[in-house]
Amino acid sequence: MKKKIERRRAARKLAVAGIGLAFCANGCAYFSAQPEVYPDKFAPQESDRAWIPRSNEYVIPTQARPASTLPEPHATAAGNKYDLPALIDIALSNNPDTQQTWERARAAAAAYGASRAPYYPVVSAQAPGGYERELFELPGKNGVLKQWQVTPALEFTYTLIDFGRRDAGAAAARAQLAAANFSFNRKLQDVVFATQRAFYSIGAAKAAVKAAEQNVELAKTDDEAVSRRVDLGLATQPELLLSRQRVAQSQYDLASAHLLVREAQANMAVALGVAANAAFDVPTLDSLPIPASLGPAVDELIETAVRSRPDLAAQVATLDARRADVARTKAAFYPTVGVAGNYGEQSWNYRYDGTPTVTDNQPQYAALLTINWDLFTGFKRLNDMRQAEADRDAAGAQLKSLEVDAISSVWRAYYEFQTALSRYDYAKALIAASQESYDANLDTYKQGLSTIVELLTADRDLANARYTIVQSRADLLTSSAAVAYAVGAIERP
Repeated sequence: MKKKIERRRAARKLAVAGIGLAFCANGCAYFSAQPEVYPDKFAPQESDRAWIPRSNEYVIPTQARPASTLPEPHATAAGNKYDLPALIDIALSNNPDTQQTWERARAAAAAYGASRAPYYPVVSAQAPGGYERELFELPGKNGVLKQWQVTPALEFTYTLIDFGRRDAGAAAARAQLAAANFSFNRKLQDVVFATQRAFYSIGAAKAAVKAAEQNVELAKTDDEAVSRRVDLGLATQPELLLSRQRVAQSQYDLASAHLLVREAQANMAVALGVAANAAFDVPTLDSLPIPASLGPAVDELIETAVRSRPDLAAQVATLDARRADVARTKAAFYPTVGVAGNYGEQSWNYRYDGTPTVTDNQPQYAALLTINWDLFTGFKRLNDMRQAEADRDAAGAQLKSLEVDAISSVWRAYYEFQTALSRYDYAKALIAASQESYDANLDTYKQGLSTIVELLTADRDLANARYTIVQSRADLLTSSAAVAYAVGAIERP
């Protein structure tokens, strides 16, 4: 019996020891995985190896990833395809850039609200309480103080005069809010213009595919004509090889045209804020009206841009904020005058050295006129003012730079449109002449009155003319949108 008891005790000791070892092991493993103990474990382990995270903590959540589907297009003249207004509507509501700048504007609005807080009094309440036991050395013995105490209090402070600190702070916050709002407006214009540009690029790429397919058929027609003449003994083998070369080149150009469509679709997906594999289709450029002119002269457009472009207005607001910062730093040299007050109750219950317990409850209050003035701060206020003045001057220089860029962009966009308009007229004449030249060369070649080189040259010129008319049409539409973007007159359709 005694041995059984000893064995049980030994088993319990072993179990306790095992549990202790397990706790120790777990504790060592825990501390060994903490950054404060072994920080190098959380850095890349090798200088020539990529860092691999230990979990999927930094993977974009599924709900935060861009959508891979688009809403169904509304019934329009484009049929079941997305017209430009529909795509712009999707981009403005779905592009994360607009969401980001909108949230920044809302944050600036909250900051402006917070800047108004110093105009109001500050009221706070506190109620410290607890038990205290203290020993005192007395002649021949120790005294003991035992006390329960609670002191609820209500405090009130209000700034009467601060020599412009609050006004400057609120003015700076309001100007920053205006800058954020104007930046949001410009971001909307960025998204609209990016969508327009991508839309015209897709239309041009699809038209280029159609032109490339026509060029393939054209090259095959030439090849058939050469083959017939070779069969009749009226053409040589090198002529046939030249025609085959032209067929191969046209097929290569067709493959490149298909790639341009995919690239344009990727750019559109970025503008829309969706995944690149989202399925959507747009009409060709043939269905879009061609702008005839811009209307106002370039000087009027420049004046409009300087007066109304949101990014320039945002910089003006930023300059106002920097000016307010200068006023705030100058006001810091002066004192602040305010009032303060408090009211509370002091309740206690104590006993000292065996004396009877004393309990009491007494009010306490105060009303004060306060003056705070930092006489010397280690030149901090002086350097703060210098920094604010430098920031103000930098903001003014930035405004001038943006104004020069805006004028240049309007000037450049205006004459790019004028040039694109002329090029489009020339492209129409070019393709008509090229088509007539090719038809004439094909007929004369079949009759043996022209060479294969002349035929293939006319073929190449017609192919280039088709690409030219497609590109000139896209350039004209894009340059028209670029003028509106440079002026800052892009509106939501």
